[in-house]
Amino acid sequence: MSAPQRTNPAVSGMGGYTLRRTDVGPAAERAKRLGRQIMDARLGDPTVFGLAPFRGYRLLVEDALNDRRSWSYGDSCGLEGLRAILGKGNAENGTNSYTIPSDRVFVGAGVSGVARSFFQSLIDPAGGDEVIIPKWSYIIYFAEAALSQAKVVNVSLARNGEVDVGALKDSISRKVKAVFVTTVGNPLGVAMSHETFGDLVTAINEKEREFNQPICLVADTIYEGFRTGGDPIDPIHLSILNGRLGPTIEFYSVSKLIGAPGARLGWMRLYHGGDGFKEEVEGLVDALTTVFQPSLGLAPNAFQIGLQRLYESLGNGHREVFDNFKTIRRRDIIGRTRELLRLLSKIDGLVFPQYYGNGSVDPERVHSPYVLFGVDKELRQRAEVSQSRELADFLIDHAKMPVVLTTPADNFLANGLRGDPQEFMRAVSLSDEPALAAEAVASFVRSKR
Repeated sequence: MSAPQRTNPAVSGMGGYTLRRTDVGPAAERAKRLGRQIMDARLGDPTVFGLAPFRGYRLLVEDALNDRRSWSYGDSCGLEGLRAILGKGNAENGTNSYTIPSDRVFVGAGVSGVARSFFQSLIDPAGGDEVIIPKWSYIIYFAEAALSQAKVVNVSLARNGEVDVGALKDSISRKVKAVFVTTVGNPLGVAMSHETFGDLVTAINEKEREFNQPICLVADTIYEGFRTGGDPIDPIHLSILNGRLGPTIEFYSVSKLIGAPGARLGWMRLYHGGDGFKEEVEGLVDALTTVFQPSLGLAPNAFQIGLQRLYESLGNGHREVFDNFKTIRRRDIIGRTRELLRLLSKIDGLVFPQYYGNGSVDPERVHSPYVLFGVDKELRQRAEVSQSRELADFLIDHAKMPVVLTTPADNFLANGLRGDPQEFMRAVSLSDEPALAAEAVASFVRSKR
């Protein structure tokens, strides 16, 4: 008898952190078999909802297919020309107040791809390394922490939905290798203020001095393009202004604002900070380069060439067209999101996280295309299946309206924080029929009364 097949035991730890493999999956398949109309609000893919990619980028990618480099192996860490442009300040917004050396810019298969390479480079599986991830954070960071066998340290959020900097500082031990923040949150959509980011830099600097070792500040800025009522956060610019001591890493991609998730093109930029940890930072850069090397290029060359040409064109008089696209896209997506939240907030028996407002829901607090909501725990207690699954099953069995598919919000929490009596769902709010989605949810809530 042959021995049972063995796999990496750390993979099992990733199982609870997914957008696709939730208990909603069987309901989605059943709805498809029955030919039901589906509003799939699980994945934030703008193209599914009719929001086409920026036309200029699409045309440049098509043109890049005629470039011989598109049919060759790529540079493992990303094409040099693109990395050089990405290092010159904020290429998308046209600010060039600093330069990151191109060898500290790494291009990969979306944010998820560069995040995996970063965890592989940073974490010693046998070293008891820890990473800090605040409550209500993007799934990928929990998943990659599990795979790399890093221990996740959760920190609370302040009542306004921003990270509680004092609590975070108190949670930093000598074992903490990195602090992860999303400057505009997913799933909450709350935007971090520039002042809070500055306080975060100060707090981490103090701990680096205390322990005499670097702590990576990792800022995911993928939704900064949807921020309203203030300038986007550039974490490297703010780190320079606030005297960052150790390394700051920014994650970004073309998937959301440019609207090309299928390009699988994301990148990380590493700012070294002060000179106190030069040897450690050089070691991290070398480790990242080594991890990327076997890939022969994680992101397709045509998408990289197209992005390089797009950013080059912005400096040649085309910025107004691109900025107009971003303005219209931002207004459209945030308008859909806030309208859905406004409609949902009128449903008796539906509750929302406290971070959406003190006592009442304030749609203006949401800056990304997601909404969290749930049936009041007094009407529907936790069951073996999630509220998301119950919503989908109810709409299949009892309603004539479209089947709304959502993601169980527990997936955006570390395992130790799950199981609160009040359960939530996360819905992508990109549908141009928010009233129809809200009525579907209302019919489910009424069934619980």
